Amino acid sequence: MGPPAQFLEATLLTPVRITIIYILFGSLWILFSDAALHSLVDDLEMESRLQTVKGWFYVLVTGALVFWLSRALSATLETENRERRRAEENLRQALKDAEQASQAKTEFLATMSHEFRTPLNAILGFSDILRGQYLGPLGAPKYTEYANDVYQSGAIMLALVNDILDIAEIEAGKRPIHRTETALKPLTEICLKSFQPQAGEKSITLGLDMADDTLRIFADEVCAIQIMSNLMANAIKYTAEGGAVTLAAAPAPGGGTAITVRDNGMGIPPEKLPTVAEPFSQVIADPHLSRDGKGLGLAIVKSLVDAHDGKLDIASRLGEGTTVTVHFPPSPGALNN
Repeated sequence: MGPPAQFLEATLLTPVRITIIYILFGSLWILFSDAALHSLVDDLEMESRLQTVKGWFYVLVTGALVFWLSRALSATLETENRERRRAEENLRQALKDAEQASQAKTEFLATMSHEFRTPLNAILGFSDILRGQYLGPLGAPKYTEYANDVYQSGAIMLALVNDILDIAEIEAGKRPIHRTETALKPLTEICLKSFQPQAGEKSITLGLDMADDTLRIFADEVCAIQIMSNLMANAIKYTAEGGAVTLAAAPAPGGGTAITVRDNGMGIPPEKLPTVAEPFSQVIADPHLSRDGKGLGLAIVKSLVDAHDGKLDIASRLGEGTTVTVHFPPSPGALNN
């Protein structure tokens, strides 16, 4: 099927080309028609009448060509305007995305400076007390408490650095992903067990919703545990005391496996949902109110899910809770069956 007529008019039959063709053929028409009439007709009156007819014919052809030229010009201008509008819209969207990214990075840096400053102050402060022996010679019972505070602050800083390095490593494609078909229930049990103490501190009930104990997942085991752990940590962090967090797993409708973490916590504002899984993004931007949020947990999850060619879905309502679902694709063997 050939290209549409409007495309030909806008690309091949440009106004300049039509004008050149018209001048060329018009000149040839005048020269050869006059010579032909003069050589074929001896009667001057008859030649005059034929010249009149030829003139009217030339007027009609000229009118048709002018109409054709106006259509071609209109189509060309319309195409140019459409392309210009598309380019302007792309530019506006790019500027909007750049502004959002810049704002997210600004919020992230503000939060990171706050998060790093807190443990650093503790490390330097308690280290100075130990170094100066302000409470007497080393060995006093209070020094043990301060040494533990130094250790805890260092662990917090190490976790921050590890999260940042994880994102950089995954997005640079330098983290190896070894996918195997694995039983899912043991992985969920490891994850739930590790979060029991943290949930117990807030009297949060942890549940497992897994109807089929034989359910399997095609993924990197370490990555799968890290994904579930980050989702569980976020859910517990933003769920009030006495709340509930559920880890669920089921076969995905289109094949593969779906892992879901549900909570009845504070929820995510609607304007934050499109960007909450991006690096440097936070549910609460104020570093003094962020509840230890670094804005990296969901970013790590999304990077790992993308590395597995999976899909991340987030649904949330303020004051009612959040549901995060990760879809892992099926194994190549399952697709061939």
